[in-house]
Amino acid sequence: MSGFKTIDGVTARIPLHRCNMEELAAYQRSIEPSPGVMFHRNADRQKKEAARSLILRLCGGIEWPHRLTILTMPGIDWMFERHLLGYRETKWTTDLVQAARTRIFSIENDRAIYFAAINKMPGRTTLDGTVYVKTPPYFAEHAVKTNFIQRFFLANVDNLMEEALRDIDPPHYDVAWLDYTGPLSIKRLRTIAAFYQRVVNSILIITALKARWDRDTSNAVERAGGHSQWLRDHLSGEILHDLEYQDTVPMAQFAIRKQTPMWMWAHDTNIRNPAAKLVDDKKEAPAGT
Repeated sequence: MSGFKTIDGVTARIPLHRCNMEELAAYQRSIEPSPGVMFHRNADRQKKEAARSLILRLCGGIEWPHRLTILTMPGIDWMFERHLLGYRETKWTTDLVQAARTRIFSIENDRAIYFAAINKMPGRTTLDGTVYVKTPPYFAEHAVKTNFIQRFFLANVDNLMEEALRDIDPPHYDVAWLDYTGPLSIKRLRTIAAFYQRVVNSILIITALKARWDRDTSNAVERAGGHSQWLRDHLSGEILHDLEYQDTVPMAQFAIRKQTPMWMWAHDTNIRNPAAKLVDDKKEAPAGT
């Protein structure tokens, strides 16, 4: 994917990863509203916020006092990530230069939402509000970071999971929240189950549309005795919550924790190499340079 840049009065096409922040903002203004944008604009957020609060309790400073590496799918406003930093990083908006014990990796597949969300990333208005454009991994089209968001990828989360499973030494996340706007499928659930088993150290949360399955998935859900039981048949561990809510459409949220989380024996030594393969912070280049 590429944008346009005027060079000596001639419009030229350039890759998005070579655009500076002003050029990305100009590109964003030219994007037509996408289905993801329309979902974000029209959704009734109250019940979504209640479901989000359950995840915040699992990851807050009291329930999770040690270092946390988490994968999220943030949307434009970064509401969950901001609340999470508020729970875990005291006075992060005014006193901290960078997060001390919270490593947030985020991903968004919708280009319009992605580029709009860059302008609202946590860290933009803190003591050092620099946004760094980073070389994206091979599954992503674009990547940026701030001092409070380790990476924000323009990519499909299913591709991230598939590539991690192919990796001999994959990145690891203590918690992964897969916040889909669409439904699960047989193939997607198989990928999620393998990702949970191999890459997630402790907690997996799945939020998905509980409708519009393809025929094979619908039959699989029916044979299992329902959506919840279908998930339980593929994911083993302690069920933390299993709920449904209406967010203009029927949604299901399922949270599960491994019986023996990896961090219990890894402690704070990062033995499991959490997400290290996605980060190379030795050389930073501010956006636009």
